[in-house]
Amino acid sequence: MKKLSLLSLIIAALFMITSCNIIINTPDTSSDTTTEVIPEETYAHSNMVTAPLDDIVATTEMQQFPVSTFKYFFMQDYNSFLDNYYYYLSYYGLDTNVPLHDQEYSGEEGMSWYDVFLDNGKRAFEQYAKFAEMALKEGMSLDEGDNAEIEAYLDSIEAAARDYGETFDQYISEFMGEGMNRERVRNAISLSQLGYKYYLKLYNGPVYTDEQLEKAYTDGAGAYSLIDYNEAVIEALYDETDDEEAVKAAKEEAKAKAEQLKKLVEEGKSFTEAYNELISVDDDGSEGTNEMLVTGAAYSSLEKFAFIYEKETVEGQINITYDDSGNATVIQCVKLPYKNTLKLVDVRHILLTSTEYNTEDEAYAKAQELVEKIVAATDKIDEITKLAAEFSEDPGSKTNGGLYEDVPPGEMVEEFNDWCFDPERQVGDIGIVKTSYGYHVMFLDGFGEELWRYNCDAALRDAEFTENADRIYAEITVTYNEDLLDRIVK
Repeated sequence: MKKLSLLSLIIAALFMITSCNIIINTPDTSSDTTTEVIPEETYAHSNMVTAPLDDIVATTEMQQFPVSTFKYFFMQDYNSFLDNYYYYLSYYGLDTNVPLHDQEYSGEEGMSWYDVFLDNGKRAFEQYAKFAEMALKEGMSLDEGDNAEIEAYLDSIEAAARDYGETFDQYISEFMGEGMNRERVRNAISLSQLGYKYYLKLYNGPVYTDEQLEKAYTDGAGAYSLIDYNEAVIEALYDETDDEEAVKAAKEEAKAKAEQLKKLVEEGKSFTEAYNELISVDDDGSEGTNEMLVTGAAYSSLEKFAFIYEKETVEGQINITYDDSGNATVIQCVKLPYKNTLKLVDVRHILLTSTEYNTEDEAYAKAQELVEKIVAATDKIDEITKLAAEFSEDPGSKTNGGLYEDVPPGEMVEEFNDWCFDPERQVGDIGIVKTSYGYHVMFLDGFGEELWRYNCDAALRDAEFTENADRIYAEITVTYNEDLLDRIVK
């Protein structure tokens, strides 16, 4: 499995449009259904002749695609599935020793496992092919930087092959099928890269005005707002054995307590005081009120919060809703919806793990040493860029100076996040943070947009991209040679 995992990681890195995820609707795995092993000669597709790799299997107005390019996407999905579910294939009814055509897919009647991987492969292939088609129509092409990046990825596969004493072609054929080689893989990746370039142009192209962002904020109601509120749930206490009268009485008692809680607050008591006067509280306070700052995005669709977004609502106002069981939810609006003005951050870091340095103390000592070098440097960004390239164990950032841009709150691991969004944090701050990953040498590079603007911009951008992508998908036709398409693999 080590080989398969390694190649899958490399292929995943090559699969560049991260927004285009391919999903297999897996069958129910609640029962252990194993595939019966039948002698190979009884399978209808055992001796099938696979499609020649250089034959043209798909065309668009401006492009022709050989079988090898399509096969890359087909096998990428297939290998990803094997890597993720290798030890559970029997649960899914998939036998790697049996032709995919001859194995029924239990997730949908009439489908074979070949159909599953073919559909997923087509979906991924067409996303790239159609974006690449638009790129060509608009005169876009791969530049030296793109080609250098592609060669670097291919070199990484070749390096993995050498670790196993194999050539690139031998290694890649084990996972992509006989005859797949560096040139054929390069062609497939070049399609991915060109499609990705157009994707970036399409997604990043729009620029939204302040007026458009304000309108998105208003139209989105709680989706981009913060609210301060107090909440208490008063349960109707009954069980399944109670008769109708007992249930009715329990619901009425919950309602009466909720109304009394509202009355006490309106008469001047704090929400917590009123609640504790009416409801018995455990020693640990676990049955007390829920007082917190929350993002409306998580709750805007819930009826109990709807009143907060109504024009006539005022701060301090209380609303009560009831569920089907008679439980009462009491919400007090502490502060009307307001914009989340917390700013995104640009942060650089160098990750040091105790695995690399034997002990945590050694990793921490190295972190201190790197901090001292950064503090002493005249050009601190240049220094941390060099140190990240040499010492950081984070593959996602070590080659770009340890930089993560436009990081919103809650995206990073807790300790990392807390350092970035400390209210006292200033540009140029340096520190050391310990997380489950190891020690991080931290450097705050700068602040970005306010979060409400960032979220509104992203919503507008996503909607416009989806509209444009749907139009492109509808306008561009990919024509297949069905005979070849049916013979990508056995």
